[in-house]
Amino acid sequence: MNDLGEIQSTQRPFNLLGGGNPARIPEVESRFRLAIEQLVRQDGNFEHFIGHYDGPQGNLLFRQSIAELLKKECGWPVEADNIAVTNGSQESFFILFNLFAGEHDDNQFRRILLPLTPEYIGYFDAGLGQDLFRTYRPKIEHLGPHRFKYRVDFDNLTVAADVGALCVSRPTNPTGNVLTDAELEQLRQLAAEHNVPLLIDGAYGLPFPNIVFSQATPMWDDNTIVCLSLSKIGLPGVRTGIVVANTQVTQAIRGANAILNLAPS
Repeated sequence: MNDLGEIQSTQRPFNLLGGGNPARIPEVESRFRLAIEQLVRQDGNFEHFIGHYDGPQGNLLFRQSIAELLKKECGWPVEADNIAVTNGSQESFFILFNLFAGEHDDNQFRRILLPLTPEYIGYFDAGLGQDLFRTYRPKIEHLGPHRFKYRVDFDNLTVAADVGALCVSRPTNPTGNVLTDAELEQLRQLAAEHNVPLLIDGAYGLPFPNIVFSQATPMWDDNTIVCLSLSKIGLPGVRTGIVVANTQVTQAIRGANAILNLAPS
């Protein structure tokens, strides 16, 4: 990531060609600018933004707004306490991977199961321990000339005793593969049967930013952790990750935030 900061400090023109960089759309940026201008014009808002810490779980009004949005758009039974804010999706997974995998108090070493690869390369260094991941190759369905789809190979997928959580990105980064509702439901059932959570990385997915071009339904329940981000809607600089989970998990994230950041910005 060093090159991103270095090149932007020069006066030379450049194009951000990395797949994770959201396009700058002037019409969208003008909407964001207007919204921010309206916020800071209201008495006390600017001073609060720069002069106060939010709580370590994130700004309460923001969390309430996200919960209301998810209720309205997805029908999920969530409240503000089911929402935790982090300084970006990468930090969300750093906390979650080290919460559910690695060395535990019972002297057991647990791993994150990636049921479908290729997967996001950014996960690789997110663990504090070695050999944090257990991975499985996909089934490859050939759909026609130059067209194929990765599918979870449930015939060979095993949730071993040392698995602490299952994790998928939807859409998968970098392939763009979107797990079907049926595949996600089967993974959800597997996770529940083995009493481990299912982590869904929705940084590009549902319900926002919704960079999905196939039929897909957003899914969440008490044993599912959905991670969202504001980056791909055009706000990568604000570094805002959103975790939707049961309150035991959001309280653990709150504790991690208090240690790592005092509070997410």
